[in-house]
Amino acid sequence: MARFFKNSFSDFLITPQDSRVTPQGLVLDLRLPWYRSLPLSVVMPTQLVVDGEPLTLDNATLEYEGRRYTLAELPEQTGTFWFIQDSVLLHVPTPKPLAAGAHHVLLTLHLYPPYIPMLTHVTRGDTHLQAA
Repeated sequence: MARFFKNSFSDFLITPQDSRVTPQGLVLDLRLPWYRSLPLSVVMPTQLVVDGEPLTLDNATLEYEGRRYTLAELPEQTGTFWFIQDSVLLHVPTPKPLAAGAHHVLLTLHLYPPYIPMLTHVTRGDTHLQAA
């Protein structure tokens, strides 16, 4: 498994021990790939690939501190900060339950730090998740 991500707090963008496959889809536990806290308004998951096949993020939600946001709502969340030692949960429904066994998951996440104009920080993380 390639590791595309490393910071001072976590070796993973997707933490495999806290991510899971459910009958409804995937729940990915994500760590912030940046050196300081950022508002959710500058965070955007952009691509998800499962077993080599793209999976739409159209109905995905991001959960932080017990509240879920659609990806379309994220740009409005200027006052909600993702702190560097916290996780967010990315809930991604699948058209049908994933087959039993191991699944390779690859996520691309874009960050747009508000204090660095015109920068798009692109991070990819991958893991293997087991479906029952």
